[in-house]
Amino acid sequence: MAEKIALLVDSGSDVPPETLAKYDNIGVAPMLINLEGKEYRDNVDITPDEFYTRLASVDKLPTTAAPTLGSVQQQVDRLKAQGFDHIIGITISAKLSVTNHLFQQAAQEAGVPMVVINTKNIGIGSGLFAVYAEELIDAGKSYQEIVDRLNAAVSKSRIFFYIPSLKYLRAGGRIGRVAGLVGSLLKIKPVISCDQDGIYFPITKARTEQKAIVRMVHLASEAVKAADNVRIAVVNGADESLMQNVADQLHHLFPGDKIYKGSVSPVLGVHTGPGLVGIAVQVGDPI
Repeated sequence: MAEKIALLVDSGSDVPPETLAKYDNIGVAPMLINLEGKEYRDNVDITPDEFYTRLASVDKLPTTAAPTLGSVQQQVDRLKAQGFDHIIGITISAKLSVTNHLFQQAAQEAGVPMVVINTKNIGIGSGLFAVYAEELIDAGKSYQEIVDRLNAAVSKSRIFFYIPSLKYLRAGGRIGRVAGLVGSLLKIKPVISCDQDGIYFPITKARTEQKAIVRMVHLASEAVKAADNVRIAVVNGADESLMQNVADQLHHLFPGDKIYKGSVSPVLGVHTGPGLVGIAVQVGDPI
């Protein structure tokens, strides 16, 4: 009997909206945001637009937390009730959140085979793993082959993001190897990535936003130029015009590839602030 395979992601993995709309086998465990004394479920109780509007006027910066174990288990149960008998968990970097550990706990009690992928990535960089997984499911690949291919893709997939200010990363304690830039906050425009361990690091520094964007597009294009099977996405945090500018550049460089677009989830916006634009490239073996 054919395996019925579902995906379970955390909301910090910004799966493209069109992918979520297309497939009924994706569960999303919402991460949590504490904003002005009230707790919100990421992208459930608060949208990106609402979040950035609120962020502009807060007296105290919001904080975030991983999904509750109960909410993860609830999604597992929902997928099982729909008839899925194999689950692939996909999470943001285990070095940036305890979410991966919670998914591993839920997998032990799932009652069906469940493997959890540590993408060592974040945001759309993690979300594109769900896109790749769905392509593999559509192609009729087995559960084990899909797991193997996703794990093999981790070291070849990258996120690059430009943020106008490091203030939010610093306030949220997620600054990782970017800490050395703090003394130069007013002088540089960094492009940040995740290293092979899934920790933030500054991959390049520029003097202007325009130069940072040019460098980011170049880094993304270099990461995929030799790849036969790639997914590309660009996202924004309250700067759709800049995102569209970057998307146009990517379309020019890769006219035959689909460019996914979307918003950074509120839970990630807490740590990056407004103005972010990011590019993710997810490289897999030919299907």
